[in-house]
Amino acid sequence: MRTSVLSLSVAVLALVAGCSGTGGPAAGGSEPYKITYVQGMAGNPFFTSLTCGAQERAKELGVQFDAQGGKDYSPQSQTPILNGVIAQKPDAIVISPMAGEAMVPALSKAKAAGIKLVFADSVADDATLAVSQIASDNYAGGVLAAQTLAKQIGEKGKVMVMGAKPGISTTDARQKGFEDEIGKHSGITYLGPQYSESQPATATSKFAAVFAANSDLAGVLAVSTQEVEGVATGVQNASKAGQVHIVGFDTSDPILDDVRNGVVESLIVQQPLQMGVDAVTQAVAALKGEATTPKISTPFVVLTKDNMTQPDVAKFIYKTTCD
Repeated sequence: MRTSVLSLSVAVLALVAGCSGTGGPAAGGSEPYKITYVQGMAGNPFFTSLTCGAQERAKELGVQFDAQGGKDYSPQSQTPILNGVIAQKPDAIVISPMAGEAMVPALSKAKAAGIKLVFADSVADDATLAVSQIASDNYAGGVLAAQTLAKQIGEKGKVMVMGAKPGISTTDARQKGFEDEIGKHSGITYLGPQYSESQPATATSKFAAVFAANSDLAGVLAVSTQEVEGVATGVQNASKAGQVHIVGFDTSDPILDDVRNGVVESLIVQQPLQMGVDAVTQAVAALKGEATTPKISTPFVVLTKDNMTQPDVAKFIYKTTCD
């Protein structure tokens, strides 16, 4: 079994941008604005890419910027990180909140302290906490994934969803979009979801259990990086590459290798770099008392073995480090 490239470290990403430019000083002083991005998970290429976009925009605007993330994809990991950031009293926090309801108390504390909040990728249940929300239309992404998988399996056979954790806005919406669309394809039997708890090894074992009971399984939607990596390992362990079709969300180095090797057929790829740019732009606008855009939607691209080297697709492959 392969080792996931996702870092399990709680190390802070110290990505400090330059402090000169047009961003303007923090209220009541001459120091630059301070913005911290609280990632969904440290080491995940999606959140690294979002960090890179935010860092670049912060540099352009003369904003002091850093990013921090927990060791796993959970509110239990993210909450102490967020509380620590609040104690440092930045002017704004960009955050990809885990399990929207669970994060509301800490986010409310940040807002009460006068810190501007921007949600990037995922959102909390109380949308009024943020000055702006930047995200993909994840429901539409789920619909696109269902249409893509239906085509790949010839509009017939059994399919399943490998979910992350119930309660995460992004992956919940992808699953719902997939389920609503796949139900329109009469030749396809939907076996329902399994949940990996955002652990590749759990995704592998959950896939193996479903496949053991359904040896004619035709396809899988894997809703994010950890699930794609885990299901791909499960398919390889079963020697069913090319027979059990995988549509996944997001990229990592192992996932891209699996696309090249025909293990993963298609990826629904987001634009986290642009999310990071937009998030810092909106945070600075709010700090300067300017109008913000309540909701910003970023599009998807479908990546396959045939198009992954084309410039208009390759530019969306996620980063593992900021250049």
